[in-house]
Amino acid sequence: MTVAESLPLQKRYERISDRLKAAWTSHQFVTGTYHHFLAAPLPYNVDFTRIYHRLRDLATTMEQGKLIATIAAVTDLEDALDRVTRYLLAADDAISPSLLRRFFERLKRQDDTIIEYLIRFYLYADAVEADRRDKLDFLFTRLGEDFDARRGEYVTRESLELRPRVMELVSLLNVASAPREEVVRVTRAVRSMRDDISTASKFDDLAERNLLKDARTFKHRVGDLFFDPDVLLAIIELNVAAKNHFLRLYRGEEQRILEDSAKLMEHGDAIERNFGDANPALIEEIARFREFKERFDSLRAQSNIKYDVVSRLKTSMNNILAQLDRGLDVEEEAPEELPAQFFDDAQHVEDVTSRFGRGEPLLDFLVRIGVAIESGQRDTLLLRLEPWEVAAYEKLLGRRDAESENDTEELWMLHVRAAALRVKVDEEATILATAIAAGVHPEATLFTRAKQSLDLAKELDALFADFLQEAVYYSNRQILHQLYRSRFRLLRGFSGLWLIYDRGA
Repeated sequence: MTVAESLPLQKRYERISDRLKAAWTSHQFVTGTYHHFLAAPLPYNVDFTRIYHRLRDLATTMEQGKLIATIAAVTDLEDALDRVTRYLLAADDAISPSLLRRFFERLKRQDDTIIEYLIRFYLYADAVEADRRDKLDFLFTRLGEDFDARRGEYVTRESLELRPRVMELVSLLNVASAPREEVVRVTRAVRSMRDDISTASKFDDLAERNLLKDARTFKHRVGDLFFDPDVLLAIIELNVAAKNHFLRLYRGEEQRILEDSAKLMEHGDAIERNFGDANPALIEEIARFREFKERFDSLRAQSNIKYDVVSRLKTSMNNILAQLDRGLDVEEEAPEELPAQFFDDAQHVEDVTSRFGRGEPLLDFLVRIGVAIESGQRDTLLLRLEPWEVAAYEKLLGRRDAESENDTEELWMLHVRAAALRVKVDEEATILATAIAAGVHPEATLFTRAKQSLDLAKELDALFADFLQEAVYYSNRQILHQLYRSRFRLLRGFSGLWLIYDRGA
């Protein structure tokens, strides 16, 4: 075998060796994911040991200078690896990008070798579109970041170290070089997205402004330019900056998520028992909520919170509250605009103050409820009052009798005050949201009143919690139903006002 003949074969041998390592790494990833996350058997059976022995025999054949035998063995091994690649890609189709992230979260330590060879597998296979673009995006970012414990955030590795590794990897992909001006244009666009994300002042801005979604869409639509070293390095910087900013914004959101999700976890079983038969969709949503909560808790324990997990958890919580808010017994009407004189009518002030006192912070809204009840069914619907809230008000004024030994004055007071606070919270949220949407900064007094409402909502929620602890022993299960519904209706209103208040304060 001449030197001219051996050089191309040597390169093919080196590529086969590298492809085998990449395929073996992909096999380990697929095996771990199917076992730990999919709980499914592998859909293929490959004897990697036999392929390795064939590669070792090929090295001996090449050393002996057997040209024809070497060419045949190289071709056979390339065909074998092509078949293995097809098996692995078919199995990889069942693995979502989120499962790939979860796989690496379970690794006890960062292993750049695993990351590099998994990237190599996708590039050798020319499998770089759709979900695999997201996987490569994650893997390149994982390769290009370090966690700085002193600063408490992620940093991009030094370019002198990272650039050669990126250039070596992308060289495996056969793509045409792009014009320099196009590379510069795309790189600037990526850095502009990074700057836009950094301007998000609230956690929910990330979703409301579609910042992360737009960045992902861009990375898919940029095509082969994604793999230009300059563009890819800018994308890694974008991803690291986005992760850091997400974590900064999340810290201000975390406590509320923990409190609200803990309440739902605490009462999930009781909600299912009492409401499940009438509302199967609620049962399904609670199951999803528990799944997202478990995932959230796991990531939080690892200090590795993900935006999609937080977003899904919050969405599930809101869906549960919406299910409860829609009710099981009464079909609610859409709220209408109340006539101005409705709010000025104070004919029931004395009735209200005789029961709640003139120092009651909800006095004006309790009067509105009294006027609505006296005005008839339509006006109670305008305030979206529940039947038991109307009944509680009338019982307080001696117009109805208690329905059971557990139907007490303290319970009536809680239901009526919670209804009044809900009306107040909805009104303040509407005023603040309208002003902010119009670009007008609301007066400071509005924020002060909203803060007072939020504080009072926490107090009433604690009272609901106390009642619910006792209510499990009540003989009248309808009271338990009413407590849950009123509590979560108030909690939903609280959450809406808090988001608006936090955005504008």
